[in-house]
Amino acid sequence: MILVALGIIISLAGLIVADINKIKIDNQLVIDFVIPPLIFEAMMRIDYKDFNSVKLSVLLLATFGVVITTLVVGLLLMYFADLPFQLAFVFASLISSTDAAIVIKTFKILKVPRLLSTILEMESSFNDATGIIIFSSIVGIVFGSTTAITGSFESNNNFSPIPFDLFHEIWQFLIVFLGGIAIGLIIAIVTNRLHTLMNDPFSEISLTMTTVLGSAIVANSLGLSGLIAVAVAGIYFGNVTMKKESSISKEVRETVSNFWEIAAFFANSVAFLYLGMTMNILAIGQNISLILIVFAVVLIGRALATYPILTLVNKFAREKIPLLWRNIIMIGGMRGALSVALVTSLPQSDLKDKLEIITFGVVLFSLVIQYVALSKYLKKVSKRFDIFQSNE
Repeated sequence: MILVALGIIISLAGLIVADINKIKIDNQLVIDFVIPPLIFEAMMRIDYKDFNSVKLSVLLLATFGVVITTLVVGLLLMYFADLPFQLAFVFASLISSTDAAIVIKTFKILKVPRLLSTILEMESSFNDATGIIIFSSIVGIVFGSTTAITGSFESNNNFSPIPFDLFHEIWQFLIVFLGGIAIGLIIAIVTNRLHTLMNDPFSEISLTMTTVLGSAIVANSLGLSGLIAVAVAGIYFGNVTMKKESSISKEVRETVSNFWEIAAFFANSVAFLYLGMTMNILAIGQNISLILIVFAVVLIGRALATYPILTLVNKFAREKIPLLWRNIIMIGGMRGALSVALVTSLPQSDLKDKLEIITFGVVLFSLVIQYVALSKYLKKVSKRFDIFQSNE
């Protein structure tokens, strides 16, 4: 919150000192180079057995959960906020994914059962691919031209829509999602072999950096999900490479682990500073009523996605997600840097100006209101966690 506040101060200072406006953090830089280290560091610490025990919940939330949230938020905004279709659904698509930076950082601080933290962290790492596919598809319909995967758009002032093919979009999602998994796994396996050839902390740290950035860059260049690739590479690295003495010695393992903890801290710092610097706090204040309505709608969308999915999983699958956990998963689905990066990538138009104000306001409220609400709720129910912690 201090970093976001500092970013807001820098943004406000830009209204007085013109040179400050030259300080910019590119939105694509955030997606390609800031978020991947956060995801990798979080995933390398997740035990595969934990993921395996909640994989159905994670995958359903990261796919169908994002779709349901997009539909619910879009329709409710058209009905309750009287927003036009284009504005309502472009916003719904960019806000539907939870934010990896905020969620991972939050659940490192707050004390919750390990499996619950795994669900939220992995959902936020995996749902970016779904969100970006939906976002690029809807923006393609509204603006008429899109590169579909990276969130990079060509301006079309005539707003001529492109045809929408549902089966094509589903096929495209499967390619992006599964392709990202394949790239992350291949690079992680190759670098795992290379780790066995060396026993030097600096060399092996450099190799892990190659694993992270290589996964993201190769996957993105092929039109696949770089964030999914990084997440898979992180899980493989943490569960295979880090646990084999033949791959990484104990001394090097500790050094590598400490490095990525520091790298994640700095990446988090940049992400939160980025959030503050992109926010127009004056415009948010002028549209506070609309933003509050939209924020409430986003929470409703999150609730209507998480509760039905997790209730069905709890009833028909082996994964048992108690109501207490469902409440935390619902509240813990916060929005952040990815939503801001996507909205700022849109071509310049009046629609973009309105979307930026709403998105910045909702992200700010999500960071402050949801975090405070989640902290208070966890404090209230903390004693009930003892049962789950002892079971783990």
